[in-house]
Amino acid sequence: MTADRWWLARLLFTGRQQIILAGLAMLGRAGVLVLVPWPLKYVVNCVILGRHPPHWMVSLSPAIASERIALLNFLAVVMLALAAADAALDYCGNRLFLSAGQRTVYALRRQVFNHLLSLPIAYHRHRRGGELMSRLTEDAGQIQDVIVVAGTSLFPHVLTLAGIVGVMLLIDWRYACLVIAILPMLGFINYRWSHLLRAHLRRTRGREGELWGLAQEVLAALPLVQTSGREPHEQRRFALQGLSSLRAALAATRTQAQLRPLIDVLIATGTTAVIWYGAMRALSGSLTPGDLLLFLAYLRGLVTPVRQITKAAPQLGRCAVALERIREVFDERSPVCDPPHPVVPVRCLGRMEFRGVGFAYKPGVAALADVAFTLAPGRRVALVGPTGAGKTTIAMLAIRMADPGSGQVLLDGEDLRRLPLRYVRRHVALMLQDSPLLHGTVWENIAYGRPGARRADAIEAAIAAGVDDVIRALPDGYDTRVAERGGSLSGGQRQCIAIARVTLADARVVILDEPSSALDATTERRIAGALRRLGQDRALLVIAHRLATIRDADEIIVLAHGRIAQVGSHHALLRNGGIYGSLLRDHGVEALPQVAAE
Repeated sequence: MTADRWWLARLLFTGRQQIILAGLAMLGRAGVLVLVPWPLKYVVNCVILGRHPPHWMVSLSPAIASERIALLNFLAVVMLALAAADAALDYCGNRLFLSAGQRTVYALRRQVFNHLLSLPIAYHRHRRGGELMSRLTEDAGQIQDVIVVAGTSLFPHVLTLAGIVGVMLLIDWRYACLVIAILPMLGFINYRWSHLLRAHLRRTRGREGELWGLAQEVLAALPLVQTSGREPHEQRRFALQGLSSLRAALAATRTQAQLRPLIDVLIATGTTAVIWYGAMRALSGSLTPGDLLLFLAYLRGLVTPVRQITKAAPQLGRCAVALERIREVFDERSPVCDPPHPVVPVRCLGRMEFRGVGFAYKPGVAALADVAFTLAPGRRVALVGPTGAGKTTIAMLAIRMADPGSGQVLLDGEDLRRLPLRYVRRHVALMLQDSPLLHGTVWENIAYGRPGARRADAIEAAIAAGVDDVIRALPDGYDTRVAERGGSLSGGQRQCIAIARVTLADARVVILDEPSSALDATTERRIAGALRRLGQDRALLVIAHRLATIRDADEIIVLAHGRIAQVGSHHALLRNGGIYGSLLRDHGVEALPQVAAE
């Protein structure tokens, strides 16, 4: 938790000006709250009982001090002024702390979001999006709440507590010690219950994250759920997960509810003892009625901060848990990062070489072993093989989503690990089999492939890719709004947009994960021609699942169990038989028809 505090302190630096000003306002308010009971003391002693005013009051204004009504009026004005000062300082402090909290949460969410973008795809595949979203939204929001609570409740009340204790010790240290005696017991109870509450809150936040992760997962797969008739099953799963979250929340509520009655009983006991002792001293004449009233007001002033600190304990506990959960995200580190001293080539030629590459997702289980081949501009290489052979792994290594465990992946003779990540991602483009689309227009999704691209650039790229008429056939053409994840478009339409986006990116090495898997025959022929044009001066690596799409490749690499089993042209591999022939027979293909370009 110490590391979390230092990390939060560094984060608060973003709103330091507001926090400093708010702290000064609350410091002033604490001084005002310490002064509030004093006019009441002089009302009782000097106005009601007629005792002689203190020397400083006589020196300040003899006329007022000598006349009871004038003194009463003066003290009433002082009380109103103190109340006004308390309200003004409270307003300024609250507003500034709210501003600081909002700025801090804004900075925190940016940091979390940026860090999530830097983490590898493997990290996101093993975690539910809803659970990560709960950390980005709800957990980050807890930080703002605790800044406000700490600034507007804890800080001024702790200062007030310290001021009251100091003043009481100056007035009558014996009486003050009796009053102060209850504070260590209150502190121990608060500390003990806060730790128990934090454990329950940690469990509650974990259950809630799992619940929202389940909800997002099911809603994202809603077509599958409905077409499979699995609504009752998912409703039961959500109810069970929600029940687990409810039980954790009830346990936290029970612990939270136990704290206040304990504090109330202890405060009532201490208050009774203090009143009894003070009344006995007032009766004996060793304590004036005004001083007794002042001590009782300060006792009440002590109780208020203690209650506020107790009320803040659950919020502080939630904040501590939120900090832990956010720190867990920041503790994750991507294995892929920029080198300390990167090499930045003047231009990219587009020659990529895999040299003895090996890779394993788990220790001792090789996904790739001794893979070696070359991609050159103007050449089209196809990668085929059964599921799990390592085709997608090669694509991830080429785009540097991961680094090889052994061997090298070279771009124009330089190891990718020596190049800046932005340079690699700029010159090596990857189009996934199910390319995602973002909320916006069609042309904006195409323009996403190149920073700063305009609508005209997106249209030009679609024309070059041979999908212009497909896009113009949409309801609003290039201005058609795309729903989340492209749900308003067919699979073929989504893939046409993705191919236009890759074309606009103008990378020197293009990796296509089955670019025609969701297209009809007419659109497939159009894209085949676009790919030929695209590959005239670029290196193309086509990961093929439908073997009918790779007949025209300059070279076909057949993978099996993470190794290269065969290399050659389509006709050469047919003559040699082996794994390639088996794959064709498994797909029910004996003679692959030529795919004509438009």
